[in-house]
Amino acid sequence: MKPRKSAIACLALAATASCHLVPSVPDPLNFPEAKARNLEELHAENGSYRYSANLLGDFGYLIESLTGRDRAGALSPKAVSNPAAETLANLVDLMAADPDSGDAGDLQVQWCARLCASDPSALVRERAALGLGEVGQWVGLERLRPAAPGVIYATPEEIGLALEGILRGLRLEREGQDAGEALAAACGAAQKLSFSLEGAWRLLSVNGELRAQASSPSAKAQLMDLAKHLRVVLVEDGLRSALGDPSDLVRAAGVQATVSLFGSEAVTGFLSQPMPGWSDTVILGLVDIVAQRGLPGEEVTTGANAKCVATLVSWASEHPDARVRTRSMLALQRVAPDGPASLREEDWHAWAQSVGLWATPDA
Repeated sequence: MKPRKSAIACLALAATASCHLVPSVPDPLNFPEAKARNLEELHAENGSYRYSANLLGDFGYLIESLTGRDRAGALSPKAVSNPAAETLANLVDLMAADPDSGDAGDLQVQWCARLCASDPSALVRERAALGLGEVGQWVGLERLRPAAPGVIYATPEEIGLALEGILRGLRLEREGQDAGEALAAACGAAQKLSFSLEGAWRLLSVNGELRAQASSPSAKAQLMDLAKHLRVVLVEDGLRSALGDPSDLVRAAGVQATVSLFGSEAVTGFLSQPMPGWSDTVILGLVDIVAQRGLPGEEVTTGANAKCVATLVSWASEHPDARVRTRSMLALQRVAPDGPASLREEDWHAWAQSVGLWATPDA
């Protein structure tokens, strides 16, 4: 035990030493679990901020983990003057971790979805929405399904029963009473549930521990399939929250995240059916993406692309904001290289009429 105590003592000394001793040496540790722990400390169950919390750095978290101390008894809560800034800092550090490292990916999915849906700060929700675009690629999200109308989410009791079934299946296989049929049935039943964000969060949060209990590769694979399903549910839920957020910044970040996941096809979807009431911020973000990425295919006067170009021409020639008009014309130069290559609204309007496009009313 002496070597371990000595190591802990050294870590404690390093954690409490003045930062002025080593100002140029960056902290080499980045425990995603520490950031998730702090995010949990900063938020109440309803998503609101706590202004008193036990926050730990990576060394402090390491010592807490090694000693097994209960966080409630080890430290006294301290006042947090700006929980939004603390949340943003911990989220940025969490997203810097490799999602394939331990539970980092699941923690990124969980916290981006939760913060995007309920954090009081628009800046935090914006960063969480962008994070969903990053971790959504790791999840392998293939499409964003619309929310099912009139959906009835699984209750905590139903989720508890699903968990009991999974635990029973693991026990039966471990004891040799079946070959995994009970676990397969339980995992399949769980995937058929309609999960709210909270329900998917809770079941995903224990999935890693369940996989650690699995006694066979097939059992681990079944639990991993369930984890993948829950990850998709959370990313979709978070993106839908971002796209419907009351903040222009968050909606624009939701558009950017969606395009980063689904490419030019997503751009086509947004432009061919622009949502009423889109703010200048959202439109500017979208036209800038078009200027960078273009549209799928080369034909711009027929099919879905024609609707997209008509929207761009409408914004370029009729939108009241000069920034929107100018940047829409820059986007048009990217998608319609045979066009007038002009920054004059009337030139693009005349071109649209000459090729048979009709500008739609301003969205």
